[in-house]
Amino acid sequence: MEVLAINGSARGGRGVTGRLLKALGEGLAAGGARLEVLEANQIKVAPCAACLACMFKTPGVCAQRDDMDRVVEGLRQASLLVLAAPVYTDGYPAQLKAVLDRMICCLEPFLTRDHQGRIRHPLWWSMPRDFLLLATSGFPEPATFAPLIANFRAQAANFGARPLAELCVPGSIALQMRPEALESHLELLRRAGRELAREGELGDPLVAAINRPPLSVDQYLEIGREYEEVCRQRLAKADAGNRTGS
Repeated sequence: MEVLAINGSARGGRGVTGRLLKALGEGLAAGGARLEVLEANQIKVAPCAACLACMFKTPGVCAQRDDMDRVVEGLRQASLLVLAAPVYTDGYPAQLKAVLDRMICCLEPFLTRDHQGRIRHPLWWSMPRDFLLLATSGFPEPATFAPLIANFRAQAANFGARPLAELCVPGSIALQMRPEALESHLELLRRAGRELAREGELGDPLVAAINRPPLSVDQYLEIGREYEEVCRQRLAKADAGNRTGS
C-alpha cells in the first residue's frame, strides 16, 4: 500500500495532530505500507488562482509552480490519502485548505454523474482510491467534528474517492496539558495503521474505540482550569511588559 499523509496543522509535529499522525504512521509502516508524510507548514502552496489553466490550457497540470508539484506526485502514486488536521473554526487549517483547493488540477471541465448520481467533474488522472480523515479539536464534544467531517466527505466525492473512515479525537486543549491521557488512543492508532496496511479496511469496533473521547467533559474542564491559569499568567506577563514599554 502506498500512503500519502498530509499534516495540516500549523504547528506541524509539535501538536496533538502530529502525535496522532505519528502513531498512525508507525502502524502503517509496521504493517508494510510505504508512507510519505508532508507537513503543510513546511511546504509552500499558494492559493488556487481559479485560472482554470489545469482544465483548458495544460490539462491535468496546475499553472503555478510551487510545492504542490510534490503533493501531486504523491497523490498520483498513493492508494490512500490521509488528511490529518485540527479543527480550525469548523474547518481545515488554511495551509491544508490551500492544498485541497489546488487538487482540482486532476479534474476535467466536463460534467458526469458519479456512482451516487451526483453531478461531478470527471478526472484527468486518478486520485488515491481511499481518503482517511484524522482529526483533533480543542473542545471536548465529538459534535465539534461535524462540519469538518461533512467537508471531508464532500472532498472525497469531488475527487472520486471513498471516505474510508473519520478518526476524530477531541479535547486537544486538555490533552496538551495531560499528554499521557492520549497514550491509549495512540496505541489504537498504531493498531489501526497496521490493520489498514494489511487489510485495506478498518473495522467498526476499532473506529468506534478511536472516536471515543479520551477525557470526559468534567475531566476536560478540570484540566481546563489549569490551562486557564497558564493563560492568565501569560496575559499578566504581557500586560506588565506593555506597561513597561509605555
